[in-house]
Amino acid sequence: MASASEKLGMRGNKPFTVFIEGNIGSGKTTFLNHFQKFQDRVCLLTEPVEKWRDCGGVNLLDLMYKEPNRWAMPFQTYVTLTMLNAHQLQTDKSIKLMERSMFSAR
Repeated sequence: MASASEKLGMRGNKPFTVFIEGNIGSGKTTFLNHFQKFQDRVCLLTEPVEKWRDCGGVNLLDLMYKEPNRWAMPFQTYVTLTMLNAHQLQTDKSIKLMERSMFSAR
């Protein structure tokens, strides 16, 4: 019988990665939470909002909303860094479900 990795056409140790995209408040995190029961097989990665709210004691998310002209670029740079870390996260699970991709920001 074929393993989950073989069924998904995985090569080497890279998981099959699915990105959940959508507008703010559209239910991406809620959708991902439905997969909690499969955490033994699925790596779930939601947006690290808590990191954006506490970057060395600074709430970049709040600053970005209060003064977008000043803080949008530093905020988006930090978001890209945290998303890159999520993309590079090593897992032994055959499937990785991620809230947004670093490639979705334009």
